[in-house]
Amino acid sequence: MASVSEDSTGESSRKKIKLSKDGETSTDSVAEDLSAHVRLNSLKGFQLSEILSENKYTKSIFLDGYFDEESRRAIILLEKLPTSKDSVEKLLNNADLALNLKSKSTIEPNVANYACYPTVCEGDIKATIIYPATSKHVEKYKYQPSSIVNETPELYQSIVLPHLESQKFSLQWVYNILQHKSETERIVFEDPDPELGFILLPDLKWDESEKSAIYFIAICHKRNINSLRDLNPSHLPLLKNIKNKGLDAIQRKYNIQHEKLRIFLHYQPSYYHLHVHFTSIHKQVPGCQFEKAHLLDSVINNIELSASYYQDVTLTYTLKSNDPLFAKLKGASEDSS
Repeated sequence: MASVSEDSTGESSRKKIKLSKDGETSTDSVAEDLSAHVRLNSLKGFQLSEILSENKYTKSIFLDGYFDEESRRAIILLEKLPTSKDSVEKLLNNADLALNLKSKSTIEPNVANYACYPTVCEGDIKATIIYPATSKHVEKYKYQPSSIVNETPELYQSIVLPHLESQKFSLQWVYNILQHKSETERIVFEDPDPELGFILLPDLKWDESEKSAIYFIAICHKRNINSLRDLNPSHLPLLKNIKNKGLDAIQRKYNIQHEKLRIFLHYQPSYYHLHVHFTSIHKQVPGCQFEKAHLLDSVINNIELSASYYQDVTLTYTLKSNDPLFAKLKGASEDSS
């Protein structure tokens, strides 16, 4: 996957190519080889097959299709970036308004909704491209209704863990980062200790242009910690080290105070090697909702209260209806009823 921002004329305003941390590449060579992306300099050759999903809140849309030069499948995520302060005056002087009489979102008589039509092209669009893409990528980004599941310790041992072990994707791209074989220029901080250490680097979701939208990932050096379910008191020094040194590194580089950052883990995570998310509290980002994100401070406190907390607790999260794990959990629920 690579990311590039384009302005509304289609010209690239940032030619910086980045490797994705998406664990769903078909082979490690695809994840490491940027040659396909280097050849892309326009979206004109993209043949749209299907709109996979769209989100009006994040102003984003996922597209499935092909680049005609090689007929290889690609998925494109287009995201409307926030209006910059520098472009506000130009926008105000070049925009028509139309009163929307059908939309009344407030009972206040002096408040009304308008459609705003800029007469000049303003605002950047960020394009994130998975190329070549696989059917697994399509399934991941295609809209499917989600459902809440309650994963008991028994369900984890009997269904979830065997399923995850059978579906494991390669983590070689993670090990390449930890071994400084890739993305070395993007590392913000590293503690090389094999037990307590980690690498801190920007997540692909952040284009590094807006400080208030920062998003970092801390990837621990220690292996064989897959998820929350594996955590116990022996991991507390690691978790506290990630928190304290991660916060300090971000404050030194970006002058952002500790209390302005949200630190959390995902369950289920997108890949099964322990990693921790650092984001700004002023920015809502995908995956920070309460049914997926677990605040690091709460995780530490839970383990301090009960050594086997994450082995004993029922974890609640959402799964898409086309997720094979959802079918297995639903079947187990029906069998027990």
